[in-house]
Amino acid sequence: MKVFIKVLGLSAIIGFGFPACKKHEIAKSEINSDKGSFKDIKAPAAFKWSTLNTLTLQMSAKQHDARISTLKVLDAQGNVYLQKLQKANQAFESTIEVPGHIEKLKVSFCGKIKEISTRSGKVNLD
Repeated sequence: MKVFIKVLGLSAIIGFGFPACKKHEIAKSEINSDKGSFKDIKAPAAFKWSTLNTLTLQMSAKQHDARISTLKVLDAQGNVYLQKLQKANQAFESTIEVPGHIEKLKVSFCGKIKEISTRSGKVNLD
């Protein structure tokens, strides 16, 4: 009998609890309210909407240099954006895209590390 009363009491609590959970419905007038559009946004002429920076990397061939090494382009956190086995006596050009918040990258080749800016657009790795 005690079990029956407990089950009945629990059922009553659950039964009365569900109607209290109501979804808040948003009126269509709130959704379609005229708050403007993206076309109405006025941005300066130099503003870029892209979240990526495109960077062209160039490396000239070094005559009489037979070294072969891994060319790596990475950010300060160690994220690699380009990794390639490269001969020093062969020219190289590549375009990479990096997130817009990254301002500097490190280029590693033949034991040398060079820091470059992602804002320059074109970088010569010599």
